[in-house]
Amino acid sequence: RITSRDFECAIITPVMTYGQLDGLVNKWSLELEDQEKHFLHQATLVNAWDYTLMKNGEKITALHGEVEKVKLDQKRLEQELDFILSQQKELENLLIPLEESLKDHSGSVYPHYIDEHEKTSHSGSFVL
Repeated sequence: RITSRDFECAIITPVMTYGQLDGLVNKWSLELEDQEKHFLHQATLVNAWDYTLMKNGEKITALHGEVEKVKLDQKRLEQELDFILSQQKELENLLIPLEESLKDHSGSVYPHYIDEHEKTSHSGSFVL
């Protein structure tokens, strides 16, 4: 059988002396200082990483702008090259009847021109 006296003895906490309490407070203070130093070190690292990320983000944004500009320039150049190619094709088509006409006049004063033109127009043409 459990008496009230037994119950009272079970819940009695040990008594702590002032020296023991002071020792615990000092120990906890040192642990807290260590945790604070660790936290400040980690916060400094996070700040450095954040700064690096922000700077790199700015660089990426600038590079993206440059890439978009280069894409526009490339598109413009491709359009210009297409236009030049169409002009070249149109000129070649205009030259065909003239060459035929000159061939028909083979006894004329232009045989040297025909030979030279055929050499340069067929071997000197450039392909885009």
